[in-house]
Amino acid sequence: MAEATPSINRFGNYIVQEKLGSGGMAVVYKAQNEETKETVALKILRSSLMEQPGIMERFKQEATIAERLNHAHIVAVNNYGVIKGRYFLDMQYMAGGTLAERFAKPTEIGSQEAVRLLRNVASGLDFAHRQGVIHRDLKLENILLDSNGHAALADFSIARLSDGNKLTATGFVVGTPMTIAPEQARGDVNLDHRADLYSLAVIAYVLAVGRYPFNGNNPLAILHQHLAEAPPPPSVVNPNLPKALDAVLLRGLAKQPAERYPNADMLIEAFARAVSEQSFSRTVVDLKTDSAGNPIQIVPIRKNDTADDWVKRALATENKEEAIGYLKRALELEPLHSKANRVLFQLEGAVPKAAAAKAKVVTPLPSGNLATLKKANTVSKRSNWYYAVLVGSILVGLSLLFFLLSVSGSPIANQIANVIQGRYAITQIDGVPIKQVPGAVLKINPQDRTTILYGQKINDTLENGFSHAYVFDVISGQTMGIGVFFISKGAQHVSKNVAVMDSNGQSAGNRCQMQKNPNQDTSATFSCKIDQTGKWSLRVLGIDGESTGSYVVTVERTG
Repeated sequence: MAEATPSINRFGNYIVQEKLGSGGMAVVYKAQNEETKETVALKILRSSLMEQPGIMERFKQEATIAERLNHAHIVAVNNYGVIKGRYFLDMQYMAGGTLAERFAKPTEIGSQEAVRLLRNVASGLDFAHRQGVIHRDLKLENILLDSNGHAALADFSIARLSDGNKLTATGFVVGTPMTIAPEQARGDVNLDHRADLYSLAVIAYVLAVGRYPFNGNNPLAILHQHLAEAPPPPSVVNPNLPKALDAVLLRGLAKQPAERYPNADMLIEAFARAVSEQSFSRTVVDLKTDSAGNPIQIVPIRKNDTADDWVKRALATENKEEAIGYLKRALELEPLHSKANRVLFQLEGAVPKAAAAKAKVVTPLPSGNLATLKKANTVSKRSNWYYAVLVGSILVGLSLLFFLLSVSGSPIANQIANVIQGRYAITQIDGVPIKQVPGAVLKINPQDRTTILYGQKINDTLENGFSHAYVFDVISGQTMGIGVFFISKGAQHVSKNVAVMDSNGQSAGNRCQMQKNPNQDTSATFSCKIDQTGKWSLRVLGIDGESTGSYVVTVERTG
């Protein structure tokens, strides 16, 4: 039920003039303070939330933080308190509304204006960080404009003080999917100011490119993109943008906090230098379209939906993109869901080698072409240029052949690559075929090692006699979920050829309990209790008929 305007348009000493907006926690009105005669924004806590634990603390926290943040580009809190049992904040009134309201429909913005607004926001954000305050919810809705078009930061209701005075957020998602930093989406508790810098980079991306870097039909899929997918380079989405902007925004959107700019000012000044390389331009900001130009239609998520429910929807729809979205929702709820991982892997383009080999068709050369080939065999004196061109053509042909074999999934391509890189299959141990050696996965040193990040999914292909290792950083006391999901029909008994190794290179043993799939053995999932800080690894060994072909690996932090 909508929150009613206070009776007789009066709230204590305030005359309420109009409703400006509302959120899950409070309603904001335009009002006049009868004592000062000033127009203010009056934020009043919803009466229905008064009894919920932690809500009043969050509301008070916003006022407490505001006392630290006296800055031209941070919305000021003039007063706060309780009137007739209702908590309120008396805040600076910003006549221009929010950036979200400005771009509620497709709207143009010039590059110079975008730089000016971003400098305003960066100035306020850096000041907050120097005062030990992390905003944690930087988005277009929380950037307000005054009557002159200057921007200021607002809504520190879920902010955190870095001096240890932490804010509880019981019952609420901390952050907003469209602009949330990867570490925040993972639920990391030790966030620092660099999470805000990621969100600022998202906003800079929007103002320059005209679209969010990650967008879609549901919040869970967007969170997954922030965690695991690379943002589209700005100049790919909008070819009118300078290439120099790609490096700036992609650094700002780095998954690892250490790879981002150290502060907001450096990010925005790099942004300003990049856009100065182009002639004056204007971008149409369209928030209801994704980076590929597809319209967004939000699909509501019901609280009781399970991962199995989303998989069923994915299998029922004929729309590939819609199915992928459903599967990503399933994996947000249950990251190691075997069927969701395998089906998603198939839909995103991976093809088992056996299937690719069967799909190849060899077309015989028509006999009418033989005469042309015979002429090519005529011996004649050739110049050096001829032979140079001939050798070059052969090399190009071999490169093209290798590329086509790789695309088709042919094992020949992998064999060629292995020979070039000096890697050879190990098919026996002390003269005994590896298929007959118990625990062979523990005895063969991996020919390939790949670093895998939390939440990342790696698609790979495995051949007989080759072992792959996926290395990840862990801290003692964590719990991890680890999964390997083969899509090749010939991959059976996969679990016997998969093992988790601790930081000493020893088998994790009982510390990683394998979860058996009663119906088939084309996957292996582990629940691990980490007792050693360092680099652990997952090993996968390829054995014909058991664990070869295409598969996906994922590592998740579960506690």
